[in-house]
Amino acid sequence: MFLTESLKDTCIYKGIVLQLNVTFDNIILFIEMTKDEGLEDYEKVLIGLEMLITNYEELEYLPSDEKYQIFMMILKEELSFKRDNEFQTEQATEENLENEPPSKKEEYDFDVDGERIYASFLMDYGIDLLEQQGKMHWKKFISLFSGLSEKTPFMQVVQIRAMEVPAPTKNNQKERNKILRLKRKYALENSEKTADEAFEDMITAFGGKAGDK
Repeated sequence: MFLTESLKDTCIYKGIVLQLNVTFDNIILFIEMTKDEGLEDYEKVLIGLEMLITNYEELEYLPSDEKYQIFMMILKEELSFKRDNEFQTEQATEENLENEPPSKKEEYDFDVDGERIYASFLMDYGIDLLEQQGKMHWKKFISLFSGLSEKTPFMQVVQIRAMEVPAPTKNNQKERNKILRLKRKYALENSEKTADEAFEDMITAFGGKAGDK
């Protein structure tokens, strides 16, 4: 349970204490790295380990399959990443599934929406995320992120992206044009892979089976 857990920045693998960098800003950079199509999938796993583990040099001698196991252990056990709904936490995924089927279309991007997310945290919580860089744990960040209110700039844009355009009638052309204009204004580029797709590719590249939990 989240409220009874301590937010850790270490884990243990075969007696080795791994020092983790699990601040929200580092994890966002990690997620963006996984979507870089200029990197091979095995490179993403290795770069990811270097980003996540500050004493990575203690693991350099390990074979690739063990590095992959450590990678998966950190994502699942320390960051609670899920692979069925865009790297969301288990709690957030369950809440979404209760309300509606998971969407295959990505409705936000930490890079594109960075300023809106910053403004929304300041509005809802009085938290300056720039001052929290290198400090706030990812699990704390993602819990607050999942709870942003509908009035915030970020959530308003997410709602616009998810909004359905009504079928045309003789009376709703003005409304349709407004919705279409807003959706074009805030649309995300679809040229790159989502984090979820990139994650599945990395798993396959290391001999895992796509779709395994």
